[in-house]
Amino acid sequence: MELPLDDLELVHALQIAPRATWTQLGTALGRHPTTLAARWERLRAEGVAWVTAHLGTTGAQGHTAFIGLECRPGHRPEVLERLCADPDIATVEESARAWDVRLTVVSPSWQQLTREVLPGLRADPAVLRTQVTVATRLYAIGSYWRLDVLSPEQQRRVAALRTGVVRPQGATPPQLERMLEVLARDGRATAAEIAEATGTHPTTAARHLREAIETGLVSLRCELAQEHSGYPVGCQWYVRVPPAQLEAAVQYLRTYRTLRLCASTSGDSNLTFMMWLRSPSDIVDVEAGLQSAASGVQVIESDVGGRTHKRMAWMLREDSTATGDVVT
Repeated sequence: MELPLDDLELVHALQIAPRATWTQLGTALGRHPTTLAARWERLRAEGVAWVTAHLGTTGAQGHTAFIGLECRPGHRPEVLERLCADPDIATVEESARAWDVRLTVVSPSWQQLTREVLPGLRADPAVLRTQVTVATRLYAIGSYWRLDVLSPEQQRRVAALRTGVVRPQGATPPQLERMLEVLARDGRATAAEIAEATGTHPTTAARHLREAIETGLVSLRCELAQEHSGYPVGCQWYVRVPPAQLEAAVQYLRTYRTLRLCASTSGDSNLTFMMWLRSPSDIVDVEAGLQSAASGVQVIESDVGGRTHKRMAWMLREDSTATGDVVT
């Protein structure tokens, strides 16, 4: 069920500027700040929308891998339960194709990914086999996707409030891990709340947060329960694109507002991308457009997802709303 327009406008604004104040957003949207704050609290309490944060993927930090798992017959429920409880596994989704489960892992180091996460998955007695695809370059992530409800002028005003990646990464702020734990649960947490959790002064916490966002060390996003978005179908593709056509393919995919992932990869494919769609029939249109943009593209696999159990550490109900439990 798609949300009312007023709610969708607020979510769209927070997709653009996740930490803008209610006063700033009220001015940009022509709404009273108190009304916006109350609407957001309702959406968040119902698990329909939330702002979260995770380790950024710019520069050398943050290693992303996409993993398919085949479970022993009858063991998928227990595997799903273990995966959802593992803080190293960011996203857990059921697959409608060859794999029972597909995972997204974002590790702070290559060593953690290869020496801890992958061996742990392969050692699970209920897992028959795994397939690992490593992202070699990220072109779009979940924080990039947008609803299409605000006017161009409203979008311009809200975009002016956004703090983006504007400078190269320097020293890693102290207490980064603890700060990320706070922001994972509430990406709009105040400097005072971060300071209390990290044992620092609010001014210091605010500076560390600003530095982490401006260097891309921390990535913020406003999430929306998929069944309330108007785009209930999720599909992830693995394709092979001639290197000379890769840029054209990426530019085409970026024209989709509901693009949630686009990355060059290792393995049989050299590009993967994921979108939210209005219906399965849209898959044909996406592939036809991609073929026009990059004539040499070959679709290796297209996988329509089933239920998402965990998305970027947030546990989800069957109806895609958030339970409020965050595994960090």
